[in-house]
Amino acid sequence: MEDAGFQLLNDEEIIAKVRHSPKEDEEDDDEGENDSQVKISNNDAFKCFSKGLAWLEQQEQCDSSELMLLRKLCDRAARQRMINLRQMKLPFKSL
Repeated sequence: MEDAGFQLLNDEEIIAKVRHSPKEDEEDDDEGENDSQVKISNNDAFKCFSKGLAWLEQQEQCDSSELMLLRKLCDRAARQRMINLRQMKLPFKSL
């Protein structure tokens, strides 16, 4: 008899699988998502959009609406990057 790749379970393992609630599976999935969410900096976003824009401009079948959208996103990332780079003004208090 050939092994078809199925997992062989005994009675106790089958009962445990059936009793295992689907909600526990969802909770396990949510925990993994929180660990993988890393905040992308405005500088990294700007670099990626710039590189994507350069790539899109080199394509023969470059759609103008796609190009405008990517430029808009690149500009937004550049503005956010400049806001974060700008020195904050501190209130001056005389002594």
